[in-house]
Amino acid sequence: MVSSGNRPIFPLWDHLPNQRVFRRRILVQESCDQEKHATRVAGPLAACQKTGSDPLEAVLKHGKNERSERVSPPFSGRLLGQALDSALVGKTFVGVACVSVRNIQILVLLILVCGACYLQAERMKYAKRIGDAIELIEENYVEEVDPKDLYLAAMKGIVSELDQFSEFIPPTKYEEFQSVLEQQFGGLGILIEGPPAAQQLTVVAPIPGTPAFKAGMQPGDMIVEIGGKSTEGLKATDATELMRGPVGESVTLRVQRMGAPTPITLRIERADIQVDSVYGDRIEADSSWNYFLEEDSRIAYIRVTLFGERTVDEFQKALDTIREDAEALVIDLRYNPGGILPLAVQMCNMLVDQGSIVSTKGRREVFGTEFKAKRKVDLDLSIPIVVLVNGQSASASEIMAGCLQDLGRAKIAGQRSYGKGTVQQVFQLENDQTALKFTTARFYRPSGKNIHRTRDMDADDVWGILPDEGLERPMTEIQNLYLNRRWHRRGDPRITTAAERPPAPPCAGDPQLKVVLDYLQRQLDS
Repeated sequence: MVSSGNRPIFPLWDHLPNQRVFRRRILVQESCDQEKHATRVAGPLAACQKTGSDPLEAVLKHGKNERSERVSPPFSGRLLGQALDSALVGKTFVGVACVSVRNIQILVLLILVCGACYLQAERMKYAKRIGDAIELIEENYVEEVDPKDLYLAAMKGIVSELDQFSEFIPPTKYEEFQSVLEQQFGGLGILIEGPPAAQQLTVVAPIPGTPAFKAGMQPGDMIVEIGGKSTEGLKATDATELMRGPVGESVTLRVQRMGAPTPITLRIERADIQVDSVYGDRIEADSSWNYFLEEDSRIAYIRVTLFGERTVDEFQKALDTIREDAEALVIDLRYNPGGILPLAVQMCNMLVDQGSIVSTKGRREVFGTEFKAKRKVDLDLSIPIVVLVNGQSASASEIMAGCLQDLGRAKIAGQRSYGKGTVQQVFQLENDQTALKFTTARFYRPSGKNIHRTRDMDADDVWGILPDEGLERPMTEIQNLYLNRRWHRRGDPRITTAAERPPAPPCAGDPQLKVVLDYLQRQLDS
C-alpha cells in the first residue's frame, strides 16, 4: 500500500488472489462525482502522454498542488481500475500500466511467500505438538525430568516407525558410529557378539596387532566381567561402550576360555586402534599379509571385512601385490556387513570395464541414480574370480557380489547373502552431535533383480545373492566358529611363522573355501 503521511492514497491490492474482486470493491467505493475527478486529471494525463513522463507521478503532483489530500479514494480507485484494464487489454495508459505490472509482480511475490509460509506452518505443526508435549511433561510429571532426555526419546520413537535399518544416533553413539566408518577408535581391538546372537558376551576374533590380540584373547572366549561389572544380559553395543575410552587407560576383563576350569583375568591397556578392512590368507613375520593361498600359490585370496573410508586404498594395494603372479582370485565377503556404497562401486570399477554396476531408486528423484563402469580394470579380465558370501554378507558387499555375478565377471560361492538392498543416508543434527540415519532408496543389481528381503518374504522369493550351481556349501554354527578361529590363527604371526606346525588338511576349518579351491584348480588345470 502506497501512503502519504498516515493516510492511504491508493488502496492497491486489498484482495490479492482475485483481480475481479478487487475491481468490484473499487467500483463500489466510487461516488457519483467520478466525472468531476476524471476531468480534474485529464490535463495532467494528456501532458504526460506528450512528454513520456509517469502519469501516476503527474497525478500525485497535480493533486498536491491543489491541496489534494482531499482527493478521495473513489478517484484513486477509478484511476487504478483504468490502469488495470489498460494493462490487461493493452490500452494507451502505458505509464499506469507499468505501475500495474510492478504491482502484479509484487502480488506474485507475496503469493509465493504466503504459500511458502503456509507450507512451512503445515510442516511445523507436528513439531510444535511434540514441543508442547515435552513442555507439559516437564512441568507436570510427578518427578523432575530432563527435557533433553524427552527429546532424545521422542526422536527414537519417530524413527522406530521406519524400517529396522533406520535409527536416531544420539550424542553417546555418534562417535562410535563415525569410528566404524573411519576405521579408527580408542579401544582394545576385539570383535564381539552378545545376546541374542550369543548366550553371553563372546569374542568373535581379536584384531591382529591390537592390545587384545597381544594379550592373547582368542575366538570363543566368553567375557564374564568388564571392569568388575557382570556381562550377563549385556548387549554387544553396551559392552563396546565399557571397553572403549581414552587411549592409555587400562580395562580389566575376566574371561572364561573353552576348556579352562576357571576364568582368567586380563588387564589390557587401550590404544588408538587402526582397523584394517582388507586381509590376505596369512600374516607374515613383519605383519604384512601374504595374499596367495598356502594350498595353491597360483590362487590369490583377498578378504574384505568392511567398506570403510580406507577400504578402497587397501584393496588397491592388495591388487597391486597379486597382479603379476595371480592366475585366479578369491574375494571373501563373508561376515561383511557393508558400509559406504560408493566405495563398493569403486572396487567393482577395478574389476569390470563396462556395464551397469548398481542402480538406486528412491521416492525423490535426487536419490535415484545409476553407476556404470568407467575406468580401466586393475586385474586382467581373463583371470577367473570367485566371491565368497554367507548369511552375514549385506548391503555394499551384496552390491559387489551381485555386480560381478550379473556381468559374468565372477562366480558366487558359499551361502545365500543377508538381503539388505536399501540405502541409508546420515543427516547430521545439532551441530554434528546427533544424526538421523534412515532409508532413502533401494538399490538393484545390473540385471534388475531385487536384493532387499522384506519381512513377508520367504526362501522361495527373489532376494539376496545366491551361490552359483555347484558352489553352495552351508555351514553350521560350530563350523562358523572354527572359521573365525582359522582367521584368528592365520592372523597370528606366532603361529604362521612357527618352525614346526602340526599337519592339517587343505583349507582346514573352512569347508566353503575348500569348495572354491577345488573349483578353481579344475579351471586352471583344464
